[in-house]
Amino acid sequence: MNYILGESRDQIKIECSNEFIDQDNEVRVIDKIIDVLNIEALGFIVGKNEATGRPMYNPRDLLKLYIYGYFNGTRSSRKLAKQAIINKEVIWLIKGVQPKYRVIADFRKDNVESLHKVFESFVDLCIEIGLYGKDLIAIDGTKIEASASKRKHYSKNKLVKMKKRVQDRINEYLHDLEKNDSIENCEDVKIMKEEIKKSIEKLEDKIKYYEEIEKELEEEQINEINFTDRDARTVKFGANQGTDVGYNIQSVVDSKNNLIVTYDVSNNSADQGQLYNMSTKAMDALAVDKIEVVADKGYFDTEDLKKCEENKITTYISKPQYANSIGDSRYFSNKFKYNPESNTYTCPEGKILACATKKNDAKERKYINFGACNKCKNKDKCTTTKKGRIINRKANEDIVEIVNKRTKENMNKYNQRKSMVEHPFGTIKRTMNFYYLLTRGFKNVRGEISMAFFSYNLKRVINIMGVSRLIEAID
Repeated sequence: MNYILGESRDQIKIECSNEFIDQDNEVRVIDKIIDVLNIEALGFIVGKNEATGRPMYNPRDLLKLYIYGYFNGTRSSRKLAKQAIINKEVIWLIKGVQPKYRVIADFRKDNVESLHKVFESFVDLCIEIGLYGKDLIAIDGTKIEASASKRKHYSKNKLVKMKKRVQDRINEYLHDLEKNDSIENCEDVKIMKEEIKKSIEKLEDKIKYYEEIEKELEEEQINEINFTDRDARTVKFGANQGTDVGYNIQSVVDSKNNLIVTYDVSNNSADQGQLYNMSTKAMDALAVDKIEVVADKGYFDTEDLKKCEENKITTYISKPQYANSIGDSRYFSNKFKYNPESNTYTCPEGKILACATKKNDAKERKYINFGACNKCKNKDKCTTTKKGRIINRKANEDIVEIVNKRTKENMNKYNQRKSMVEHPFGTIKRTMNFYYLLTRGFKNVRGEISMAFFSYNLKRVINIMGVSRLIEAID
């Protein structure tokens, strides 16, 4: 048959490893970037071996191996150890060294802070090259599954249910004991009673264990705990994905080239309260004194908006719609128009609601017009309150209205949000296989996230500049 034939396995070949890698291969960029880094200044543990004794692996080689792995969706230390043996790109990159999986895993664990500094140093390099616009950023979060056992995850509600289930089982056993007490002088019954008593003792020990967990939750003032990863919490993964144990990964993306500026890790499922925090982190990273920020309605927080306005952070953020008790959208609170000149509200039916709060320094003011409400033919579509509709206005509502007006007038900027901030998350999850975490605890998770985001930025910059131009820029 006319097949293409392979080479004989017994054929002896003389090869140069440099021939494995094309000049425009991405591994050449990884090699160059790590070689120019000041490893010791970044805090990596560098071996100071004596002339005798077993030498350490070069931290540069282990760092190159990790970056290559995250870049190509291979994060497991065991899989990376195998790549060092079978993958020609990796063999070229780390010059044929073959570290064991434990060495690779320990390197990540022992150099968490240094891995974050590698991410920061690449951001600084990209700023020098001019890849960051430094004027408009987008903020968003995504949920990543924790390396945590669901079986060892306990919440207050779960403990109550588990204790009840165990107690019900104990009651069943006690009922069986009462039935068997009526039967005398039967050896089988005596054996059965002893087995039941042992089962009850085990179940009582379980209840004591659950009570100890409840006590720990009370002492630490938390609602849940996971004994595999104590920092992980239950987070919501999306409308159709339900909840799971994980982390909320926050990222800030620059508008010019969709490059990540900075990041943070939270175990709070909600994004609310992160707007000002992430904006200031981005300003520090970009070394600017003002910035424009877009974010979705999950970040809407009055206190955050106030801080942003006071610190030259111009926000474009959609205001959530709050339903009334009836559910008729025509009478939602956002349909009531505030009149700053008269300090009143105009309802959808054109009636004026006056301020009923007398204190000038009140944190919240109430606006009512019960007379007009009681005469209104659509009252039952607006409120269930017998007296009539009450509109509450917080002290910082002026800032909310400023931001809301600004957002509506600049929808072209706000609409850039998805294409900016969803791009990195899509890439790290689909292309880089980053659906779940391998490390545990805030500190280690931050290190792992820094590697993922560094790899995303590197992948993005290579796509923008190409291998040759990027290597020249690094030089």
